[in-house]
Amino acid sequence: MNKTALLALCLSSHASWAGSGGEEATWQYTVQAGDTLWSFAAKHLTSPSYVPKLQQQNGIANPYRLTPGSQLAVPYSWTRQNESSVTIEALSGAVNVQDADGQPLKAAPGLHLQAGSRISTGKDAMLKLRMADGSMLQLWSNSKLTLGKQVFYPTTGAIQSQNRLDHGSASNAVVPRQLMPNRYQIYTPSAVTTVRGTEFRVRSLNDQDTAAEVLHGKVNLASDGEDLDIPAGFGGRSGGKQSVALPKAPVLDGMITVSPFNPPLLEWHKQNGEAGYQLALADAQTQQQLYNRSTETARFYPELPQNGRYLLTIRARNAQGIEGYDASRGFTLAASPLPPLIFSDAKRTSQRAQTLWIGSSASPEHPAWLQVARDPAFADIWHQGRLEQDTFALNLPDKGKWYWRLASLDDKNQPGPYGNTQELRIKAWYEMGLPGDRKLQSRRYPVAKARYTLQLARPDEPGRIIWQQGADEPAWSLLRMPSGRFVVTILVDGDGGYHAEERYPALLLP
Repeated sequence: MNKTALLALCLSSHASWAGSGGEEATWQYTVQAGDTLWSFAAKHLTSPSYVPKLQQQNGIANPYRLTPGSQLAVPYSWTRQNESSVTIEALSGAVNVQDADGQPLKAAPGLHLQAGSRISTGKDAMLKLRMADGSMLQLWSNSKLTLGKQVFYPTTGAIQSQNRLDHGSASNAVVPRQLMPNRYQIYTPSAVTTVRGTEFRVRSLNDQDTAAEVLHGKVNLASDGEDLDIPAGFGGRSGGKQSVALPKAPVLDGMITVSPFNPPLLEWHKQNGEAGYQLALADAQTQQQLYNRSTETARFYPELPQNGRYLLTIRARNAQGIEGYDASRGFTLAASPLPPLIFSDAKRTSQRAQTLWIGSSASPEHPAWLQVARDPAFADIWHQGRLEQDTFALNLPDKGKWYWRLASLDDKNQPGPYGNTQELRIKAWYEMGLPGDRKLQSRRYPVAKARYTLQLARPDEPGRIIWQQGADEPAWSLLRMPSGRFVVTILVDGDGGYHAEERYPALLLP
């Protein structure tokens, strides 16, 4: 395997770097007004004994007279430096850490890691590392990283950080230094990338393939004798002949802002040239990452732990495998408590009597909130109130169309999402039809080709399904169900791999 390195250089107008990152590397220092070799050595070098060597190496006639703006080539090995460590800033998901001797460490924010430490992240996991100067390395899911040499230069605030990315993806933000450039290296198996900038991504896809994407600065990607210069806004692959523009941020217009369903249906518009996407989903309040996934389609259906505010970040991937700029969109999950189940006459939506009869799974332990209105948008609500019984009757003032709906109340007496709107038409007796089949009904999902499966289990054996039936609509005939008290589960499946599970408290079926 050709072991190669990704080398990040943070350059300014006052400093530059030369060398491969080993002890032969030199710091190109720009002389300031008032500098002498002796004052420079007193501030930056480990010993004044290096002054004659520095004078000879740079061809300086008078060590007390230096020309401002001229360059001094200073070996890094002569400069003041301390061994440093890397600190865990944040993490989420399955993160495994071992020290240089292979002993496991408990990964937690604030843990200092020394050279030789080995890190691996699992599915949907993330680890953020902070260097001594504030530079950041974010290791994404399914990645492996080994920390190498970590050095801090106290007189300039610069660092040397050498790390090996065996597999996976890492985002890097390197702090620029005016006096001395940071020496920031990531070794990968397949390419040498020299980065003149502060923000970039590197992905070790396999032993033969490395991808680099530059957000700020400039990159030189060297692989198998080929050199590829990559400017900001472009990306390249090891062995590639030319760089390509980074994909633009995905268009997220039209994505939901509030979801009454879990998983939420996160869908966006796929643009020309977008072959796939890299997704990251986090809790907006805690910043805890929940998902880090790759997908080929412009949709994502993540199961979330609870109601709350979430942040989805997406970047597109082109046909060359280069990932682009991020787009982010926040949304709120308001999917619980689940709406009550309803006992309904699916065919008989008209009646002669001016009494609204409601059968549902409401109970004192699981109360519901009822709304009755003249319009299906419930802008003109005629009645609303709390229900604690499974049957309820309400006298309506006149004939015509009426609409009603139910929501469950949470422990703060706030309604969750409402179920399907029910319509009732009160007509004269001669317009009435025959009674229909009474059914158990749940809410519909806005999913293409949705399929609903009702499962019943005994309360004392909730894991053993004793009755099950699928349907294209979320309604099941009570005549075909067993009688008794059952735990109810409804499975929802649809296009694009959508899957949801609704679990209800024990319900008495007639």
